[in-house]
Amino acid sequence: MRLILLILAVTLGMSAAARRVTVDVHNADAETVFKTLMQQSGKNFVYAAGLLDGMKISVHANHRPLRKVLDDMFRNTDIRYKIKGDNVMLSRRPARIKPLPTVAPRMLPDSVELPFELANQLAELKVTGSRLQNRALESAEIGSYRLSAEKIIYTPQIFGESDVVKTLQLEPGVSAGTEGMAGLHVHGGNADENLYTLDNVPLYQVNHFAGLFSAFNVDVVKSVDFYKSSFPARLDGRLSSFVDVRTRGGGEDGHHGLARLGLTSGAFNISGPIGHGGTGYSVALRRSWYDVLTAPLLAINNSLNDPNFDEDLRFRYAFTDFNAKITHRFSPRSNVHFMVYYGEDFLQGGNKDNSDSYKEDDNNKLRWGNLVASAGWNYRFSDGLSGEFTTAYTRYFSGLKRRWYYAEYVQGEMSSESLDVSDSNNNINDWIFRSDFYWNPAEAHRLNFGASYTFHNFHPTDSHHSITTDGIQAIVSDTTERYRANELNAYIGYDWRLSDRWQLNAGLHGSLFAIDSKLHPAASPRLSLRYSPRPGWAFKAAYGRTVQYVHQLSQSYISLPTDQWVPVTGNFKPQTADKISIGAYRCIGSDWTVSAEAYWKWMHNLVEYRTDYYLAPAWQTDRRFTSGNGSAKGVDFKLSKESGHISGHLGYSLLWADRHFAERNGGRPYPARNDNRHKINLLLQWQINDIWSMGASWTGMSGNRVTLPIQVWESPIISDWSADVPLDTDVNNYRLPFYHRLDLSFTRQTRRGYWTFSLYNAYYASSG
Repeated sequence: MRLILLILAVTLGMSAAARRVTVDVHNADAETVFKTLMQQSGKNFVYAAGLLDGMKISVHANHRPLRKVLDDMFRNTDIRYKIKGDNVMLSRRPARIKPLPTVAPRMLPDSVELPFELANQLAELKVTGSRLQNRALESAEIGSYRLSAEKIIYTPQIFGESDVVKTLQLEPGVSAGTEGMAGLHVHGGNADENLYTLDNVPLYQVNHFAGLFSAFNVDVVKSVDFYKSSFPARLDGRLSSFVDVRTRGGGEDGHHGLARLGLTSGAFNISGPIGHGGTGYSVALRRSWYDVLTAPLLAINNSLNDPNFDEDLRFRYAFTDFNAKITHRFSPRSNVHFMVYYGEDFLQGGNKDNSDSYKEDDNNKLRWGNLVASAGWNYRFSDGLSGEFTTAYTRYFSGLKRRWYYAEYVQGEMSSESLDVSDSNNNINDWIFRSDFYWNPAEAHRLNFGASYTFHNFHPTDSHHSITTDGIQAIVSDTTERYRANELNAYIGYDWRLSDRWQLNAGLHGSLFAIDSKLHPAASPRLSLRYSPRPGWAFKAAYGRTVQYVHQLSQSYISLPTDQWVPVTGNFKPQTADKISIGAYRCIGSDWTVSAEAYWKWMHNLVEYRTDYYLAPAWQTDRRFTSGNGSAKGVDFKLSKESGHISGHLGYSLLWADRHFAERNGGRPYPARNDNRHKINLLLQWQINDIWSMGASWTGMSGNRVTLPIQVWESPIISDWSADVPLDTDVNNYRLPFYHRLDLSFTRQTRRGYWTFSLYNAYYASSG
């Protein structure tokens, strides 16, 4: 298959200029807010130890200049700031100390030795910035990243559509699975082994247009946390990775609107305060217009048909995303939020033919999507203890309807008539109740703990089929059993900074899945250790176990509405994965970081279709599937620069992934489909000036594995004809050619927004 794609995408957005920041916090620690501002602006915050002790900050800003955000933060306080180069210097207004000397070593330590005269007045200097607060160096976690909305927006993508999942595909150890699609295959895992949460609520379906786009509207995204090796104790339920997406709430600093027009979709959102009582709102809508674009093409195609036949082709596709959020602050200690998300895809196809001898009308409609509604309450019990309480309902649904009508005519009279009508649906309904607590009893100790309960209602298949021929009707109904399950989760995580050199993070996640009068208990221990022999260096080691109670049944390589999520039932056991990881990290200069992370993962009780699954009825699930094991190992390298006029990263991945099923491939191990041995990603973002910026993304990777027959012979079946019979071969016996492409984007800022020009597959690379 050769895929040559050249697309020029133009996007008009009504957002603020680059170098602006987005932050939405209430009563948060000052240092926590500075970390967020640092990640978005690339600035370091320099201030005296104790200057901000006990200071809480509430600020709501959407793409505002950094200076205006700092003005709002320190208004009515005795703190003043000064921006000097890449540093934001903080001090008290009445302070009468001499100016700080310029300190410019290649790597700033936790404290800086100053001349004696100044040191007597300022005992310690604290720096919050990319040098010290680099997540890769300062945390004990391995393979965790935080994406800002700005980074997602300026990453080149197909059709100019900024996309959360496709931005994650550029990270080492992550592959798309299929070119141009928003799939996520992490460290040799399957697409259904990634847990996506939207404001702490799990989502089952995160793709539009068979996976061409993801369902996350970047206009409302505040931040994205991605975990691929070390997993926080609160997260479990999938084997490979966790993607935690948080959305923006309403602000109190006036009403703000954003409108974005692209080649394939348009978006609009508005946010602001409600009254003067601490209530804010945010509403966003995104809709594609493929149906609008294809309408004239269909009309032209149908007008060119043979005039002797009345033949019309039907096609319509559209997707919609709707996000709404209301926040209310009762007091500095207490606030609540209400969130609603609705995403839907609609696809219609078919044709209508009329002639003197027959009439045919074939109409197919597919509809699938998500509905999420949640309410959350955040409460600070004391300066060191806070809690978050969430209640949510989430629903995944898909449906296929077909109506086929056929009639034959002889000399103008109907001689035969048939009507074939089918309707099939599958859905999942979850009710979720959870509580999460965060406790900082001391500066070196942090604990988080909590529990949750989920009631699952799975309905894999509900189909009805009726056939009426010349007045005789036959009806067939095929409804699989509904699965109701109860799931309990509890966890505790402990982060202990033993010294400036040593940090320990330990956790335990316990779960219980009850279904079909069976109990499936599981314990998932987590342990990470960081050692920093000197400033700018870090070495880490980690172990973690994850458990998965649901899996997706898919017979294709793309995301389709016919894919079904089913729980562990019958004789199948929960899927588990054990993973060990090690990593080395080095900060070079002011804002360069280089890392190398190695891992080995063992997966158990994986579920796959049997080779002869099509011989078993759909309702006999146990006969259609088989369980087995898998493993993955590899190394991820990354060189990154997070701030400055030019930023980006260079990543390389080396991967081995295999599967072993007793009832597949003759019981012999075989390579996994996404055994992409080599993967290289280069991402560059260049802020040319205050008006123009450029983004470039180059991807190169070993091809996917596929199963191809190595020999075919002609076998007579009936005397008048024969069929080609392939030789039974090994599973995934052929690797597709090496794939590579270059994507470019250019963004021009205006007073009211920005224009983005995107070029996908710039030099016409072939996919093999």
